[in-house]
Amino acid sequence: MSGKPHSNKARTTLLSVLLVYALTVAVNLGEFWPFSIYPMFSQAGNDWSRSLVREVPPGDTLSWDAYPLDELPGLPYGVRSGGVDPIDLANFVSKTEVWDEDRIDALSLMLLAEPPREPLRLMVYRVRARLTEEDSVAIMATPYVLVGTDLEVSLDHLNPELRP
Repeated sequence: MSGKPHSNKARTTLLSVLLVYALTVAVNLGEFWPFSIYPMFSQAGNDWSRSLVREVPPGDTLSWDAYPLDELPGLPYGVRSGGVDPIDLANFVSKTEVWDEDRIDALSLMLLAEPPREPLRLMVYRVRARLTEEDSVAIMATPYVLVGTDLEVSLDHLNPELRP
């Protein structure tokens, strides 16, 4: 008989905790740590990839070699100011498996939908980062595609390692 009040109290406490948790998950649209799909919780420590665009002056010598982030040639180009969502650009670049002239043309249209007043050349990079064994982050940017208002869409403007 002495165990019954404790089991009722334990049951009430457990149900209260589950109710609070269920309400928290419901209010946050199912996103409540540790069951989150947000990368900061579910993918912490995994490699990640984004896209970066740099303005390259005409006549500059181009290299298809990967660069450390702080050694990228050219000037930063704000894709958002051109009406491009950075997440859409990153998804386009990272999820394209077969690069052909149609994909290059689509990327060019995305970045140069509103033609600038002066000729413009843009190098699109895929930036990859990973944690190293020394608990630091290694970031490298690989040139993928060169697009421009004065350039024809061509596989010649695609990183040779990506050509079909």
